[in-house]
Amino acid sequence: MPKVVIDGIETEVRNGATVMEAANGLGIYIPHFCYHKQLSIAANCRMCLVQVEKAPKPLPACATPVADGMKVMTRSDYARTAQDGVMEFLLINHPLDCPICDQGGECQLQDLAVGYGKSASRFTEEKRVVLNKNLGPLISTDMTRCIHCTRCVRYGQELAGVMELGMIGRGEHAEIISFVGKTVDSELSGNMIDLCPVGALTSKPFRYTARTWELSRRKSVSPHDSLGSNLVVQVKQNRVMRVLPLENDELNQCWLSDRDRFSYEGLNSEERLTKPMIKEDGHWREVDWQVALEHVARGLSETRFKYDPNEIGALASPHSTLEEMALLAKLVRAMGGDNVDHRLRQSDFSADGKRAGAPWLGMKLAELGQLDRVLLVGSFLRKDHPLLASRLRQMAKLKTKLNVLHCADDELLMPVANKLITRPGDLVAALAQVVKAVAEVKHKAAPGSAARPGRSPRASHRETAPRCSSATSPRNTLKARSCSVLPRTSPACSTASSDSWARRRTASAAISRAACPWKAA
Repeated sequence: MPKVVIDGIETEVRNGATVMEAANGLGIYIPHFCYHKQLSIAANCRMCLVQVEKAPKPLPACATPVADGMKVMTRSDYARTAQDGVMEFLLINHPLDCPICDQGGECQLQDLAVGYGKSASRFTEEKRVVLNKNLGPLISTDMTRCIHCTRCVRYGQELAGVMELGMIGRGEHAEIISFVGKTVDSELSGNMIDLCPVGALTSKPFRYTARTWELSRRKSVSPHDSLGSNLVVQVKQNRVMRVLPLENDELNQCWLSDRDRFSYEGLNSEERLTKPMIKEDGHWREVDWQVALEHVARGLSETRFKYDPNEIGALASPHSTLEEMALLAKLVRAMGGDNVDHRLRQSDFSADGKRAGAPWLGMKLAELGQLDRVLLVGSFLRKDHPLLASRLRQMAKLKTKLNVLHCADDELLMPVANKLITRPGDLVAALAQVVKAVAEVKHKAAPGSAARPGRSPRASHRETAPRCSSATSPRNTLKARSCSVLPRTSPACSTASSDSWARRRTASAAISRAACPWKAA
């Protein structure tokens, strides 16, 4: 492992580490714009220029690998002169509109201009003006402020899986644009707002509503998927104004899906009930809380003595807190009942009593990178778990082979080694064959019905055959040290027992036609 001296402090780093990484490990800050720890290195802002002993010119810290015995000065007069010069160039065309910019108060360029900018500009010519782009309903643009760090471009290519922004032109004519007539529609597009170090990309719903120093922060957890992304809710006068990701490498890293980021708008909708209402003579009327609670208490008392306790039940919203759910369960059981549930959108309860605890991956999300094979069963991953899809996308680009078993084709925006698209009624049989193949590879007995021969799954369309034939057998597909089966969320891909599927053949055919409209007649 090479040793490097940075500002007189010696440290040892891994092979291939950059000067920027070594400095961050020592707690030494090097100014930068284009560098981000989750993105590839571009080195186009040049703000991180540092002095390296025996080097003929300043070198970018983000793109310079550490060599054994290297001596780096980040605060020498030589390095500061280079950094000040870069800042002066960046401010040549940047507009002086900080008082009306939504990024004001949390702008990286604003902060660094104080430490590395000059008190007056030597540039007297007219500044360039770049027309704004329509990127859709979530991202607002002021492209004259853009400093061409290309963070947004690299994020779309590397993490979102689709290149929706790109750079055209050269020199001062360079600008970031979307494809002609296209908007940014990725399910992770809001992260471009966080990545932008200036006010070129800002949140359209949040635009001109509050200043960052006016907002109070509350830590929270996303309720929209089983990932539990950490987030920060920013509030002004008891009104949620904005939601941002809270960095957690174990879960969501520093990203957030769009539905978690922008769903707060539903809290402020005019259609939400803000006062209790009672229905009388077929009409709803608003009442105060005391009247409403007395009405509920009276109704519960009548229900308790009017009906059998086994006929009394309660349904709780899954968005309720654990304390609220516990109190509801306590109330129902005090009335003699035991029917309490929160699964408002679930229709198949055949697995009740057969599972031990809650289903999960069997491993931490941070450990997914250790897998060399992944089997994805019946999940529209980009819609169900966007951030998990982003993790798998990075893994698939390196060494991990992704295998898909589904009843509907879906574009995952990542390399897929093997894919089998089958009818919903044949999904269980296909999965049983996979389990049987894995058991043979590991020289173990296949569990239960998977060991019994059954019908082979039929592809939903003849065009799926080439995609499914990339693996000559499930055994070859799943020769791996590790295998993870992700939980499905699509009701069309229910994994009920074989007997249940036989009894519900008619319903299965109807679901198949709905989920796979391209299926051959």
